[in-house]
Amino acid sequence: MRHRFHIASIVLTVGLLSAFAAQAQNNVALFGVIDTGIEYVNHASQGSGSVIRIPTLSGSVPSRLGFRGAESLGNGLDAVFVLENGFAPDQGGNLQGGRLFGRQSTLGLRGAWGHIDIGRQWTTTFRAIIDADVIGPAVFSLASLDSYLPNARVDNSVSYYGTFGGLTIGGVYSLGRDASPAGNCGGEQGNRACTSWSALVKYNAAQWGVTGAFEEIRGGSSATPIIVVPGAAGIAFNHSGDKDQRYHLNGYVKINQTKIGGGWLYRNIATDARNLHTNLYYLGASVPVQNMTFDGQISYMDNPSYDSKATLFVLRATYAFSKRTAAYLSTGYIHNRGNGPAYSVSASSMTVHAPNPGQSQIGAIIGLRHAF
Repeated sequence: MRHRFHIASIVLTVGLLSAFAAQAQNNVALFGVIDTGIEYVNHASQGSGSVIRIPTLSGSVPSRLGFRGAESLGNGLDAVFVLENGFAPDQGGNLQGGRLFGRQSTLGLRGAWGHIDIGRQWTTTFRAIIDADVIGPAVFSLASLDSYLPNARVDNSVSYYGTFGGLTIGGVYSLGRDASPAGNCGGEQGNRACTSWSALVKYNAAQWGVTGAFEEIRGGSSATPIIVVPGAAGIAFNHSGDKDQRYHLNGYVKINQTKIGGGWLYRNIATDARNLHTNLYYLGASVPVQNMTFDGQISYMDNPSYDSKATLFVLRATYAFSKRTAAYLSTGYIHNRGNGPAYSVSASSMTVHAPNPGQSQIGAIIGLRHAF
């Protein structure tokens, strides 16, 4: 019954917004992506056997359906909104805990001074990494080493971003970063419990750019354990003084049509249960050749507190049939070291198939993507 209600809600919402769009003289736009494929992962189920599946979360990019719109209020001021649904193409269900608009749900104002948005939205962590990470939020990506990166969004938040020439500054503050008690830290509890804040500074020139960013999330009585190694047991995060912090520095340069990007992400966790830190480094390149694009990236995770180290190699070839439709083949190889829990190429999925400690793993996917 609940599944039928979700389907009915989406159909009704699409119909109402489509009708509104027709009356708003194209001020409201419908957009989306559907991306799916067939994935293979070896050394699954703690190192034995293999898995062939259609991934739920992502192929080369996450599947989504959204609406965005703007209304001019005069004197250079616009009212703007974004509603964006994340869905699983393998089963057709909603992602982000079954929310109708779990990817984004914001309303705000935009002018020459920048823009302010209120609602559920990305933190600066996601916006900071998007230029330098040539692989992006794909099935084999930085999410294999830090599953938070492609999911860095918060509820109950207000943001500001302003771009002045090549300089962009921004920040996001959440009064309660998850509205669901079943989420990582549910509700607006006060006393800084379940809050978060993040900030970034970036500069983009014609052929290069650099970004620095910081994010801090707080624990609370309803918080689920925070994940350090995807697929492994998390760390208790039950007090408002518990902190999970990420410091990010990255950049990119374009040489003719080739883009080279890389960065460093330092994570510091300080809780009543445990203190630890990790370092994540990545370097990649994207090379277009006529209708083809070749992407490659190497990433390294140093996690001394867990006695876990991992090096991830990703290669991807994409063939564009048109501006909207493309096919791709992507492979990932992760080399684990240490006696702690192993990282997995499958960690961007709902179900993680991690190998044994110190064991390597290979993944491959062939897929199809269409944007509209």
